[in-house]
Amino acid sequence: MSLLTYQPIKTLYLSLVALTIVIRLPLWLLTSIFSSTRLNRSYTRKQNIMVHVAKIVGHHSSLAHRHSALTLALGAEGDRFERIKPSTEDIYKGVLEDKEIKPAEIGGTWYPDIPSRDEKKERSGVILHLHGGAFVDGDGRTKNLGFGASLLTKHTRHHVFAPQYRLASNPGCRFPAALQDALTAYHHLLHHHAYPASQIILSGDSAGGNLVVALLRYIVEYPATQLPKPKAALLWAAWLNPSRCLRPYPCSSNRNYRTDYLEDAFGEWGVRAYAPPPPASPIDAHTNPYVSPLKFPFKCGDVPMWCQFGGSEVLADDICQFTEKMREVGNKEVGLSETRGAPHDVFMLGGELGFERVANEMVGAMGDWLRRVDSRR
Repeated sequence: MSLLTYQPIKTLYLSLVALTIVIRLPLWLLTSIFSSTRLNRSYTRKQNIMVHVAKIVGHHSSLAHRHSALTLALGAEGDRFERIKPSTEDIYKGVLEDKEIKPAEIGGTWYPDIPSRDEKKERSGVILHLHGGAFVDGDGRTKNLGFGASLLTKHTRHHVFAPQYRLASNPGCRFPAALQDALTAYHHLLHHHAYPASQIILSGDSAGGNLVVALLRYIVEYPATQLPKPKAALLWAAWLNPSRCLRPYPCSSNRNYRTDYLEDAFGEWGVRAYAPPPPASPIDAHTNPYVSPLKFPFKCGDVPMWCQFGGSEVLADDICQFTEKMREVGNKEVGLSETRGAPHDVFMLGGELGFERVANEMVGAMGDWLRRVDSRR
């Protein structure tokens, strides 16, 4: 492990990174004046500067393994935050059985509020959204996911529940901890809140999109759990091939590297924490379909799937390839939507990066797709 991950060196290093951003800011302002000198000609001045900042912050935070401590305290969310204990039923089977990693109590945030019985009748369902962050960052709370969750509630009339799944940046939380937690949340919506599966939509951005695919695969591949399939699955800039980040330069060799903020170090930190290569753990990210689903398409029955990607992000080609492979194995309703000129995951970060309008239109397009799917049923 790098010396940068130890205190006080970590704090000093991150302070120097902040100083570096301040020093570079005048140059970024200058190169943002004309579209021809921006990272992407279609970027506004604000978008160009913020993508620069995000790239620097993401890279150096990853090198220092910035710790993301989670708490089950209500916090600023108040009664919108709900604590959930693992199911006592025998639903954690096969790939979710691990000698070291056991199901644990988690929490989750409701948007716009925790639904009452009347609100459940008024709104048409619930979206179980799994946040992004390379399995090592994020918590689904308002500061982290409020922007994206507000777009989902606006364009679908659904409540949104965002579980705070365990992060692999914390000890004892590698795979399958996050997937166990996703299943715990799904089972909780089915049995505690009594939502029928026909009213539950799975959704996830970046690494959360990966978890959505894994949860859907688990439901299909383990019928003994008697878990019903959800209404639909929404993938926002999904990270579908983490194993690629175990190879040199997975992002910087990509055709969209210049126009995106994703860096090599972030993905490598994420996959090595989530699925440590043997013998550190029994997981092989290259061959495990629950970690790197791009190589392992599966038939998910009649569950419609929406796959969004940014036209300027490094994951674009993987998402297009995954969509095609899922169609080839017999999935009839797999939608693919390009958000032109967008970097990675404007669903979650659009508000911070200056892509508010783009993200709003993107989620609105999903809402239209969902209504078309409903009309054909």
